[in-house]
Amino acid sequence: MKRFLRFLPFLLLAVAGSATLCSCSDDDKDELVATDTLPAQAKTFIAQYYPSAKVVLAQKDKDEYEVTLSEGTRIDFDKAGEWTDVDAPAGKTVATGFYPEAIDTYVNTNFAGSGINEISKEQKGYDVELTNGTDLVFSYEGTFISFD
Repeated sequence: MKRFLRFLPFLLLAVAGSATLCSCSDDDKDELVATDTLPAQAKTFIAQYYPSAKVVLAQKDKDEYEVTLSEGTRIDFDKAGEWTDVDAPAGKTVATGFYPEAIDTYVNTNFAGSGINEISKEQKGYDVELTNGTDLVFSYEGTFISFD
């Protein structure tokens, strides 16, 4: 027991050092970029679906972009400027029209009073989080697949 207690400070120091090293994530590599350097497709998306919002923060990490708008929506774009994730502030809904209309129809029919708070493109289709916290999965055509 004495031997263990003697090594305890070293063990704690090693754990703390490991935690510090692990806390360095890819977010540390985010680079602030000017709005005019975003891919044209990303700028078009913002102008079309969020015309009254201003870009307050634009970051680039490798070949991906993360944009935060003045009204609080966060949008992720790939290197070509194609959206990959749109996340509205808590309790708010994302703009419509950039994903299949069938998703809105399903949500309005089955979850009246709720809207889409976040939508992500996934390998299998769309991952949708509603304002009531329900997670849904849809195909790329907008057909409901399952609850997530």
